Amino acid sequence: MKNEKKLWLIEQYAQQAWTVSLTLAQEAARAGEFGKGYAMLAHEARTLANRLYDYTAKIKFETSELANNSDFKGIIDFARMTKFLSVNASLELIRMSMVSMDFNIPKSMAVFANELRQLAINLEQLNEKISQKPFIIPEVATPSSTREPNEFFLYTIGGQPLLENVGNILEIHYCKKADLTGETLSLRGKNLPIIDFYKQLNLAADESEMQTIMIIKPTGIKFEIGSQGVNLGDLSDICAVPIDELDVNAIVYSVAGRDVPVGENHAFHGFSRECWDFIGGEQVVFVDWAKIR
Repeated sequence: MKNEKKLWLIEQYAQQAWTVSLTLAQEAARAGEFGKGYAMLAHEARTLANRLYDYTAKIKFETSELANNSDFKGIIDFARMTKFLSVNASLELIRMSMVSMDFNIPKSMAVFANELRQLAINLEQLNEKISQKPFIIPEVATPSSTREPNEFFLYTIGGQPLLENVGNILEIHYCKKADLTGETLSLRGKNLPIIDFYKQLNLAADESEMQTIMIIKPTGIKFEIGSQGVNLGDLSDICAVPIDELDVNAIVYSVAGRDVPVGENHAFHGFSRECWDFIGGEQVVFVDWAKIR
């Protein structure tokens, strides 16, 4: 693929992100109190679009010689950030479908969640062509309109596959160089206790500059959507869990697996509440957060 076409594609993806952010902001305003989480997503999508525009401009006008593949290596970070936006859009959609009586709003939001997901896939496919290395994106299923969805979030910690009910997950953060050296993580002016499996179980940690944090409310108590997005509310049962960087992007349905005994050789055997035989015979564990807090 010629570099001119690569630049053109990135500009098109930036335009898509910008368009999604505007329409998403309009729908968030129409949803009123229920749409404040989506308003935050709209802002993040708009910021991403602006960064993509700046990224192409830098390659165009600041590269001293003809651009080569190494100049496009940063596209993978945009792909990852877009995937996390799509995951958060799906999580917000599930929450909204539970509280909004206007069924047209979750339906329209599902369109934008899918748009973000498709944009992430397109960016990853472009990265694969640039780097000549396959980058596998787990499927992100757009949540159904059921009032009691059975969706689950697939992620990994230390290379170990794990599942969690989306009802327990407040949001996903993909942040650069998050300060995980202490026992708490500062988020929007509040300190959340960190559940760090890497330290507890001596698991291999990702040395990347980019880190993924899952904000979880293990008790499953209902939470509110405030002006800053998700209202953290009572911090006594909200935790920040560092998870692996790349293997997090799937929201799946409960029919995807079947119950099997948890293998004793699994790193999280002592912290599991049940296990699925999920992909290729691999065991996927539900974490029993009460045992580790």
